[in-house]
Amino acid sequence: MITATETSADGTSEESIFAGEPFKCRLSFYGRGQNASAPTLVTSKTNLHKGDLFVISLNEEGTQKLVLQVDEERLAATAPPEIFIDESIKRTFSVITFMRNLHTMQKVANKEKFALYLVELQVKEQYLSRGDMWRFSRKLINTNVYLKKSLDMFGMRATVYGLWVDKAPYRVSSGYLTKNTKIVFRSLSACCTIFLQMSKEMWDFDHQGDTFYEKAVDGFLADLFTRWKLMSCQHDVTMTLFSRVFYDAKSLEDFPQRLR
Repeated sequence: MITATETSADGTSEESIFAGEPFKCRLSFYGRGQNASAPTLVTSKTNLHKGDLFVISLNEEGTQKLVLQVDEERLAATAPPEIFIDESIKRTFSVITFMRNLHTMQKVANKEKFALYLVELQVKEQYLSRGDMWRFSRKLINTNVYLKKSLDMFGMRATVYGLWVDKAPYRVSSGYLTKNTKIVFRSLSACCTIFLQMSKEMWDFDHQGDTFYEKAVDGFLADLFTRWKLMSCQHDVTMTLFSRVFYDAKSLEDFPQRLR
């Protein structure tokens, strides 16, 4: 999450970051499907308009906040102020209770204060060329993202995995993409080739008493596949076993006929 102290760490006052006073608003959840997160909708009573950035206080103290952007606006002459957000946010931020009827909202005046330095996206079961990545990245400029948000653009799908701000050693939960934000694509369905050298050195012991074969199979490969499973990867893996043979030869004629 972002906190009020983080947004003003550079000495900028709260008044220059936010527009107007905080207001109470009803928060509702809905879903659109599995391919993409549902757009954020607001009613006209909130005085928020399409493209506006706003902050939701996730606890009573106001120390934990979530940054969202208005995607659509609905006219509601008599309904109370209400904001509709994707239902997956409840699962992503499960430590936060959304059972309260009203949440504190505040409109953002200076979007650059919530700019992200780096965004990491996960791609699965599809191929993206450099041109596809460029188009996808350009489409994300001046938009809002949050952790585990599902994106679907030009028939390409991606999920937000990591968000970082400039000069901070930790990840954040949400933010605003600008033209200077760096975007990294991570594939969960890559083609991988693992080479294992099956020579007599594999049965030598290291200083802890383990053979290098055991370290490769029970150590490296086991840890690698376990990590891939936890990340829901679906890589296409090719295992290539190779070895070395030394010949006591000084000329080509000294080699076996089949190797010449």
